[in-house]
Amino acid sequence: MTDEEQQGRERGREATTAAILDAAEELFAASGYDSITVRAIAERAGVSHALVHRYLGSKAEIFRAILSRNQGVMLAAASDNSDLLQTTSLIMREGLTNHRSYVRLLADSALHGLPYEQTTGRFAAVDRLVELAERAVASAPSGDRTADDLDPRFVIACVTALFLGWGATESWVLPAAGIRDMDEAEAIDGLERVILGILRRNLPGLERTDPASG
Repeated sequence: MTDEEQQGRERGREATTAAILDAAEELFAASGYDSITVRAIAERAGVSHALVHRYLGSKAEIFRAILSRNQGVMLAAASDNSDLLQTTSLIMREGLTNHRSYVRLLADSALHGLPYEQTTGRFAAVDRLVELAERAVASAPSGDRTADDLDPRFVIACVTALFLGWGATESWVLPAAGIRDMDEAEAIDGLERVILGILRRNLPGLERTDPASG
């Protein structure tokens, strides 16, 4: 086989693998991890069941591959921003606007008992928020800190839970609260205010500024 033929074969495999992962992400996000089979993924991708196994392996391996390829998509929106409030806002908006299926996939996986150890074991966006939260607390004047302060990691865990839960349940919780006429942009704006309010109230050392102004 010539180098050109080999490169063509590799490009074909990459394209097929991407199509399989696209199909799997869509199915997992819509129906949950437990409900989807490798055969269903193959059917949606338009390839054989055996090919899916050959290229990606088991269902668990397919799921981890989806998480891995999405690992940095939300954090990329914040780039090297060192402000916790701005970074949180950018990550939240990127996830809910451009990667809703990934957000739903994470939420559904947690709700259906998929062990954290079966994921990639690391989420770049959460790691970054924890880093910035700890930095903000460490830089706060000693007079602003008390023995009752929450662990900044716990505060970020709460914010993350709210973000993931909203991404998965927005269409249900809004009408449940009697809100039926709020558009998507208005809902995201409101969620941003709530999340940033949580950070401001529970993490000493944050500047009391509007993140949108930066």
